Amino acid sequence: MKLKELKIKNFRCYREEISISFDDLTAIIARNDIGKSTILEALDAFFNADKLDSGDRSTGLSNSEPVEIRCIFKDIPDEIIIDTDNLISPVHEYLVNQDGHLELCKIYKGATLKCEEVTLNALHPTAANYDDLLNLSITQLRKRATDLSIDLQSTNQAIKSAIRHAIWANISDVELNKQLVNLDIKSNVWKQIQNILPLFQLFKADRPSSDQDAEAQDPIKFAIKEALKDKADELALLETYVREQVESVTSKTIEKLREMDPDLANQLDPKFSSFNWSKVFSVSLTNEDQIPLNKRGSGVRRLFLINFFRAKAEQLASIRDVQDVIFAIEEPENSQHPNNQLLLLDALTELSLDPQHQVLFTTHNPVLAGRIDHNRIRFINKSDDGTRFIAQNDDTTFAQIKDSLGMFANHNVKIFVGVEGPNDIEYLKRISAVLAPNETDIANLADAESTGKLVFIPMGGSTLELWTSRLEGLDLPEVHILDRDVEPPGSAKYQSAADRVNARGQRSFITNAREMENYVHYEAINEVFELSLTENYSSFDDVPTLVAIAVHNASESTNEWHEVNDKKRSQKESKAKKKLNREAISCMTSDRLTNVDPTDDVRTWLREISQYVQ
Repeated sequence: MKLKELKIKNFRCYREEISISFDDLTAIIARNDIGKSTILEALDAFFNADKLDSGDRSTGLSNSEPVEIRCIFKDIPDEIIIDTDNLISPVHEYLVNQDGHLELCKIYKGATLKCEEVTLNALHPTAANYDDLLNLSITQLRKRATDLSIDLQSTNQAIKSAIRHAIWANISDVELNKQLVNLDIKSNVWKQIQNILPLFQLFKADRPSSDQDAEAQDPIKFAIKEALKDKADELALLETYVREQVESVTSKTIEKLREMDPDLANQLDPKFSSFNWSKVFSVSLTNEDQIPLNKRGSGVRRLFLINFFRAKAEQLASIRDVQDVIFAIEEPENSQHPNNQLLLLDALTELSLDPQHQVLFTTHNPVLAGRIDHNRIRFINKSDDGTRFIAQNDDTTFAQIKDSLGMFANHNVKIFVGVEGPNDIEYLKRISAVLAPNETDIANLADAESTGKLVFIPMGGSTLELWTSRLEGLDLPEVHILDRDVEPPGSAKYQSAADRVNARGQRSFITNAREMENYVHYEAINEVFELSLTENYSSFDDVPTLVAIAVHNASESTNEWHEVNDKKRSQKESKAKKKLNREAISCMTSDRLTNVDPTDDVRTWLREISQYVQ
């Protein structure tokens, strides 16, 4: 399940309703004090809080005005548990909106802003006697069926959803009169729906850093305390046992002492202090000079904290048995060197490639903003009357972002390299690192990026023309490398766009094979995936899919590939694509590349780029 859209109203600076959509990776950009953090905190409230601070209501509103936080989810499960342990279909229960999405709204009311309502906006029956079935108990449902003269003999009357379906099936769709309505579900199905929502984890820029904040000061100590919470009952039993044993032997000792010195024995009173289990366990993270993590600089601590936060979120998701996790990170660039900022962005991008993950982050940093596909940017602007809105992703907005952030102000940049996505960036960086030590006309592109000479732009094929028009005015060399996708004699998918780039004096290459994964030698694939391939894939094979199938067939799975559902297949293909462009490329050699790329396509691209950064 993925978060598709957020709508908030009367929450802090968003007095007028604002709507923001989300991708697998979404960057929220704005000047300071516009409302970037408020977006993430509204989401945190929706997923994790049933009460807001009284100051969270927009200024100037009375206590009678509710705060509304609405989330819309796509890719919802075909079935969920809603009645005890029985599976139901959200679609068949009329729980989805007109687009087939799950639309939920938490409504906070009163001076204390408690969540008093949770509504579900759904295309639901509105006919009398058919509109309130979700609120009825099993006894009430049976009575409703009797009142409507519905025969339940062939219906499992121990399951509420089965009785509901029997009642709804009693009349036609037209008579059900389905309309878009807000169903109040807080008292019935909200708890069950909560169990299938993604896990939302927010990492804030202004995290407390006082000695009292164990998570901020020493995440390992925090992890120990979190682990001990799970065993609190068992530890309490152990503590009781130890207390009883110690008190017993101490009492006997005092009685023995009383025989020898009654006055001294009367002065002794055994006091058993509470046991602090967290002090029993000690783990220290130190560098080679034995300097502990909590004594390192703020940038190092924050970098560790962000990754600790990621690991903790995935652990919580496993405990909660949910597949989807939303990582929300506020200003990940804080306290970070520019090189680390790029590494962080790469890590977040990598995280978002997992089909079960979404990554949201706020930034006003030009280095990060300049590396994001423009379709993934949400620019918050403010009108003259103070109303915030999400600007359209067009050239005007991009110009505003440039003016706002000073994008591409780094005059060390020598070249822009446009590719279709993050996997292509990994391929080029890693294959150049393999070749550079022995081929003097090829630079290590990862090094060039880290020193700011090269900027990769994952354009996405469909946004090629928009991106190239934006780069045109910067008067710097560009090299674009795009997948052919279409087998000859058909024209390459983006051939016309590539031709226009070349016509204005820049360079745009189209792969002669299907895509970059076709330039990976079978021996490198075998080493990483533990397969037994005997030859390279052909130039227009779908390599990630074929590798995913080969890995699946070599596993102990009892299901044939065609029996695996679409979502699982997509996840396996995505995982294979990532490993091909990272681990398999690292197993490549000069000879292996020559073998799989006899026309030297890859070296041609790399040499063209390298002349600008060496």
